[in-house]
Amino acid sequence: MNVKTDRQLTNRWWTPQRQIPSPLLTLALVIAAILPPVRVAALDRQSNRVVPQTTKTPTATKTPKSARDFYNRAMRRYRSQDRLGAIADFDRAIQLQPNFVDAYNNRGIIKGLNGDNTGAIADYTRAIALNPRFFESFANRGFARLGTGDRTGALADLQAATKIKPNDPQLLVGKGIVAAQNGDKRGAISIYDRAIQLSPSNADAYYNRGLAKLDLGDRQGAIADYNTVIRLKPTYANAYYGRGKARGLLGDDRGAIADYDRAIKLKPSQTSAYLNRAIAKNSLGDTPGAIGDYNRIISLNPNDANSYFNRALGHNQNGDRAKAIADYTTALKLNPQLVEAYNNRGIVYFISGNRQAAIADYSSAIRLKADYGTAYLNRGIAFYSTREYRKALLDYDRAVALEPNNAETYFNRGITQALLQNYKQALADYNTAIRLQPNYALAYSNRGLLQVQLQANAAATKDLETAAKIFQSQNNSAAYESVMRQLERIK
Repeated sequence: MNVKTDRQLTNRWWTPQRQIPSPLLTLALVIAAILPPVRVAALDRQSNRVVPQTTKTPTATKTPKSARDFYNRAMRRYRSQDRLGAIADFDRAIQLQPNFVDAYNNRGIIKGLNGDNTGAIADYTRAIALNPRFFESFANRGFARLGTGDRTGALADLQAATKIKPNDPQLLVGKGIVAAQNGDKRGAISIYDRAIQLSPSNADAYYNRGLAKLDLGDRQGAIADYNTVIRLKPTYANAYYGRGKARGLLGDDRGAIADYDRAIKLKPSQTSAYLNRAIAKNSLGDTPGAIGDYNRIISLNPNDANSYFNRALGHNQNGDRAKAIADYTTALKLNPQLVEAYNNRGIVYFISGNRQAAIADYSSAIRLKADYGTAYLNRGIAFYSTREYRKALLDYDRAVALEPNNAETYFNRGITQALLQNYKQALADYNTAIRLQPNYALAYSNRGLLQVQLQANAAATKDLETAAKIFQSQNNSAAYESVMRQLERIK
C-alpha cells in the first residue's frame, strides 16, 4: 500500500511583547521636563515633552564651585551625551544644596533615560516633597511609574499633575496610554481625541491613537494617524514602524518593508523593526533576506531565543538542516521552555533520518505542554517509522482527543490501523479525514486501496478516480499516474 505521512511544522513567528522600556527625552537647559512614556512592542506608545527653558545658559566654563555651577555643568554634560558625568554633577549640586528641587527632577530624568526608573521615581518623589506643586515632577513620576508597570500609581500622578495644569494635552496622552494598557482601547481613543483637540499638532497623540486603532483592527484608521504623525514629524521612527505593521496586516508586504527600512534607518537598534521586516520578507519568498534580518537582531541581542528560533525556520526552508538544528539548540539553551523549538527540531531530526532524536524532542515538547496535539501527531509518525505501531496508535489517539478536527491525524491513524489489519477502524479514520478535508487526495487514494483489499472494487474505483482528479488539479503528475496504475489493476 502506497502511503504517506504528513508532518506538521509549527511556524511560530514571534512578535515583541508589549512593555515600557527606557524613556526617551530631549533635555535642554531647563528646570524640568516630562519623561516620555514609551511602549515598544508590536508598536511603541510614546510621548515627548520639553518644558520652557527657565535657567540661563552658562557662558563660562570655569571650574564649578557652587551648586548652581555644578547644575549648569550637568546640563552641558547631558547635551554632550555624558549622562554619567551629568548625574555626578547633579549629585554634587544636591550635596551642596540639599533642597535643590530642579536638580532632583533633572537627575531623575537622566536616570530614567538610563533605564533606572526606580531611581528616577525616588528623585521625583524628593522633588515633590520639596515642592508639592511641582507639576513636572508629578508628570515625570507618573510616566516613570508607567515604565515600571505601575498603572495605578501612574494614573494617580497624572491626575495630580492635571490638578495643577488642567488642560495639558501631554497628560491626556499619558492617561490614554494607561487606559489602553488597562484594555480600554476605545476609552483611550476618546482621551487621545481630546488631546488632539487641545493640541492639533501633537504627534504623540496621533501616534498612540493609531496604535489603539490598530489594536481594535482598524488598520486603515491607524495608517491615517501614522501618516499624520509622519507629516508632523518626519523623523518619528515609531510611526514608520507602526505604519509598516498596519500595512503588513493588510497584506502589503512591500509597503511594510519600505516603512521598516525607514524605521531602521532612523533607529538602527530597533530589533522589533528587523523582526517584522524579516516576517514580511519571508512572506515574499525572500528567505535569505529574512535570515539577514535575524542575523542583525542576534548581533544586537545575542540572547534573543526567539530570533534563533525564527532563523532556524529560515535555514530549514533553505534546506540547511544542520544550521536549523544548531539554531533550535541555541534557542533552547536560552529558553528551555520554548516548546515549539523542541517540536520543530524534532521535525528536522526526523527529516534527517535521526528518528530517536526526533522522538526525544517530541517527548520533551509533550512534557512541557501536555495538550500539544501537534507533538503527539509528530511523535506518532516517528513511532510509525520505527515500526512501533502500538505506540503510534496511542499518540494518534491522544492527538485526536486534543485536536478532533485535524484531518492529518485521522489520516495517519488510518494508515496504522490498516497496517495492523484493523480495517474497520482504518476505514472510519479515512472517512473522517475526508469529511474534515473534502479535497484530501491522499485520503481518497488510501481509502481506495483499502477498499481493494476489502474487495469492494466499485467503492475503490470511485475513490481512486476522485483522488486522480484532485491530484491532476494540483498538478501532481507523479501521484496522478500512480493512482491511474492502481485503477488499471482493478479493471
